[in-house]
Amino acid sequence: MSLLGLLALLLLFLLYRAPSYTRVQAHAQDFPPGFPGREGEGQVRVELASPLPVFFRLEALPSAPLGLVPRALSGVAWGRSQRTLALPYAYRRRGLHPVRLSFGLQSPLGFGKRVLVLEAGQVLVYPALRALPPYRPAPSLFLEGRAAAFGLPDPLEAKGLRPFTPGDTPRLLARKASTRLGYPVVREVEKSLQGSLFLHIDTQSLHPGYLDHAASLATWLLLQAEARGERFGLSAGEVLPLGRGKAHLNRALTLLARLAPTPGPALPPPAPWGSTYLLLTQGAEDAFLKAALLGARQARKGVLLLLPEGYFLFPGEKGRPARGRTPGLLRALGLKAVLAAHGLELRVVRGNEPLRL
Repeated sequence: MSLLGLLALLLLFLLYRAPSYTRVQAHAQDFPPGFPGREGEGQVRVELASPLPVFFRLEALPSAPLGLVPRALSGVAWGRSQRTLALPYAYRRRGLHPVRLSFGLQSPLGFGKRVLVLEAGQVLVYPALRALPPYRPAPSLFLEGRAAAFGLPDPLEAKGLRPFTPGDTPRLLARKASTRLGYPVVREVEKSLQGSLFLHIDTQSLHPGYLDHAASLATWLLLQAEARGERFGLSAGEVLPLGRGKAHLNRALTLLARLAPTPGPALPPPAPWGSTYLLLTQGAEDAFLKAALLGARQARKGVLLLLPEGYFLFPGEKGRPARGRTPGLLRALGLKAVLAAHGLELRVVRGNEPLRL
């Protein structure tokens, strides 16, 4: 065989193997964290590197939790190139969900196909946000002021003026009043007995809807605490200590979004000193109840919220009658007096009842 024939065979072989030589990377962007119901348009950027010409077909796989529908893009790649595929989304379900792509490659000769399934990234969807009855933690034992941006008090909370004393920060100076009076004065901020909330979620799930209901309830409580400027903490797979602020709230929402069931009970940690200790559980196992009794020692107030069926009625919902008593309910009722003696109030919300706090 002549050299020209060998070169022709080599070229055919390389074209046949072209899909195997192609390198693909995919990156999802513009998919911000959000609550169910959020809509928008994200993008998937695909980077291709192919030493030989190759046909490709990029297809976004559907995702029910993210509201993604199939969308495709076809073309020819040779060398280094980028392609962008727009993906409208409509968040529907809590969790950390992947954005997956199907990438098909084919030789220019019409054979030598190769199909890749790529994960372009993950999107965080917060728990469903539904209005629930308000709940305020027990007042703290110490006076404290409401937090504000940059550590400055809210001028609307000032109850009066007083002379400047050594140790006062210059940021509190009331300049106009100091100029009028002829000596430095500072704003004095009204302080209040502001409570703190520490919430623990038992991740042992005996009903598929339990964790979603618990996460929605926790989201509502933490958002209300943040709006009032109260400190809050969360135990949901990981322990988030007491804090406040938007960054702290985002960390808590991330934990709730990623909340996953466990085969056994998640034992509550000790309550921060002087906090309202709110525990959510469905199973109320013996180990959980014992840990709750120990953890409530430092709490200002303790509440054990039991959801025997794993869910409750949101406003506007109607449920079927809940008949009989679950093992968890019987265990908790049997220890109701012991729980009360240790500062834990038992509150039971059956599946046919609206939430009461």
